[in-house]
Amino acid sequence: MYRCDICERVFGPKAIAAGVNQLQTFNGYTVDFQLRQFRSLPRDARPVFIDFDSLKGMQLCAVMHEAAINQLNKKIANFAM
Repeated sequence: MYRCDICERVFGPKAIAAGVNQLQTFNGYTVDFQLRQFRSLPRDARPVFIDFDSLKGMQLCAVMHEAAINQLNKKIANFAM
């Protein structure tokens, strides 16, 4: 799976304090671009780790990419008004 600047811009970590970043979520998974994984850590079940390069990871990345494009298009439309 290739690196996507659009996805990282929308779903990448957000700075919450000096030197502290918070990972974002997508479809119930924490998105970690550094480790290239989707993660879910439910309290009552085993943790789920999905690599971007796995079949499920590629499917989630494709859906995430569409969502990122849609979100940026909305921002552009609001800016143009």
